[in-house]
Amino acid sequence: MLDRKQTSLGMMGYFCIGVTAVLIPSVMPSITSEFFKTGITLATIGLIFPAASVGSILGNLLVGIGSDVIGRRWLVGLAAFVLAIALVLAASAQLWGLFVIGFVVVSTSQGALATGINAMIADANPTSRARALNALHGVYGLGATLSPLVIGLAIDRGVPWRWAMGGISLLWLVYSVLVRRSSQTVSLEKKAGPPLKLSLAMFRKGPFIALFLVAFCYNGIAGSLLGWIAIFMRQSVGLSNLFSVYTISIFYVGLTTGRFICAGIGERFSYARILQVLGLGIAVTYPLVVLGNYPVVVVAGVLLIGLSLSGLYPTALAFGSRLYPEQTGKLSGTLSIALTLGSMLPPLWTSAIAQHSSFQVALSVNYLMAALLIALTVYLGRIERPAAVAQPQATLS
Repeated sequence: MLDRKQTSLGMMGYFCIGVTAVLIPSVMPSITSEFFKTGITLATIGLIFPAASVGSILGNLLVGIGSDVIGRRWLVGLAAFVLAIALVLAASAQLWGLFVIGFVVVSTSQGALATGINAMIADANPTSRARALNALHGVYGLGATLSPLVIGLAIDRGVPWRWAMGGISLLWLVYSVLVRRSSQTVSLEKKAGPPLKLSLAMFRKGPFIALFLVAFCYNGIAGSLLGWIAIFMRQSVGLSNLFSVYTISIFYVGLTTGRFICAGIGERFSYARILQVLGLGIAVTYPLVVLGNYPVVVVAGVLLIGLSLSGLYPTALAFGSRLYPEQTGKLSGTLSIALTLGSMLPPLWTSAIAQHSSFQVALSVNYLMAALLIALTVYLGRIERPAAVAQPQATLS
């Protein structure tokens, strides 16, 4: 049965996650300027990014397992409260080491919230998971789009960057109260039963491996493109600095629009068919970026790649939660780890290849991930029908 209150709470929380996700990039110039004065180097400041990845993985693991056992809403409320406190502690840290430690806790809480809310939405919409999850990630895009505008305007008006972190902390404190009140007035969702443990056994499951790789390729393509597109647009296409940065916004326009489109059609077509169309879209539009000779062609390619990537991960998560309905938290947490790996490794090898050749060559190599997506979506299409008639006791380990 559809749980509208749980869905509304999830949508509110994911909008706030979108707001928080771009907090550090939005205030990074201010952070850099302040800590430079204390003798901190740019390389040291760069440690904040692997710290964020470590925290995200921890949060995904903890809530991915725990929410299946003790309930989503309780852990989501706790993670929101911890995030509120961690933001205040990080904002008040005067030493760079303390700031990084605080940010690890921030990232852990964010990872926990993302995993818990994804699973919560899947539970609340058992007959329309693709629609609900695509809408959820579309709401994330709205938060990520609006947040830099508000934060940037505030800092431009003289508001200290630490206050901006404090303001978002207040947002999460209010949200944690709302979730806790909901947990007290509405019975918690059914728990999954005995404690679950992540194990290598799940990697012997063909469908799970395919979904894990879909999540990795999705974030690998997006992360490497967003991480280096501004430099690529300057060096290879010849756009100005300002318009090169605007290309990132164009990508998010396509991503957010596509997610709401996928939400509208999510239950009209099979999940595998949607994945196949999106995978084909990436394979067709990606060459417009790396092989385009004209700025308008490259920009159109960036928009269309964002459109094609849009529903890939939410629909894959919906597909997996249908296969493993009693272990949605475990699935969400593990696929989130695939997302984290995708945001770490492909951008890293892209920079290594570009250093010895060019960004055009480096981004062209990443087309292999688009080709892999085609094969993965074809495989998932073959198993979807048998899975639909299988007994619902499928497990990941």
